[in-house]
Amino acid sequence: MDWKRIKTLLIIALFFINALLAYTYLSEGREVPDASIDRSLVIDMLADKDVIIDPSILEVSHDLSNLALMIQTYDESVVGPVFDKHEQYENKALKRIVHDIDSRLLYETVETGILDNTYLSDEMMLEQAYKLMDELQLDREDVYLISTGRTGKKTIFEFGQVYGGIAIKDSYMIIKYNNESLVSFERVWYDVTENELNSGKYKSVESALYEFSSKLYNQNPNRVRELNVVSFSLVYQLRDLSDTGDTMTISGQPNIYYEITTSDNNTYLVEAFNR
Repeated sequence: MDWKRIKTLLIIALFFINALLAYTYLSEGREVPDASIDRSLVIDMLADKDVIIDPSILEVSHDLSNLALMIQTYDESVVGPVFDKHEQYENKALKRIVHDIDSRLLYETVETGILDNTYLSDEMMLEQAYKLMDELQLDREDVYLISTGRTGKKTIFEFGQVYGGIAIKDSYMIIKYNNESLVSFERVWYDVTENELNSGKYKSVESALYEFSSKLYNQNPNRVRELNVVSFSLVYQLRDLSDTGDTMTISGQPNIYYEITTSDNNTYLVEAFNR
């Protein structure tokens, strides 16, 4: 009797049995142990629910540092003259807040006249936005462009903060232009102190996808349209997700989440560690 061959066949059989059990757990919406969830099974299970994922976007590095964040404040003697130079509307109500309760840097012009039609390209106005950051002595190294949009005759740029290639979800910077004219500037940003690498045990990508599937189904159980997962990454999030208020968290150590964005522009956060 060829025991070596029998042993090999048993190992193969056990592998398929475990795969079948995992698929059964996933399909029935039951809790699945974090270990030994097969990635292809999770992807196939989501595909059965018309959620399509390119497996190549699931490769993430877990070499993230623990961070301490402190919200930035601003020197009015520096930013004030910059905004003075950009006050180009003849008739306007002006609101300038160097930092309020949220340590928000805010500049707004509320126009009383009719805005000109926008004729400058997005690329030219984006160049203006980056030049404005330089004038305000803001570091561009931690800035990334999230979106470019238009509303009426205004062009809106939304930027986010990144550290070590990982987004810090609590921060934001929104700049609005009408051609060369700065309409508003709003920013909440953090100073970052890096600590040692995080030594906690991360949930597997497969486990995060399973939790995402549950969140997606609970939010919209009757969804009929196909969805694509357009991004999958790790992010820092300082604010408690259960907090529905508008007040920013001034300082603290952010948690780490898997962020999954779908083609309908919805974003889902899954805790990266088991509690």
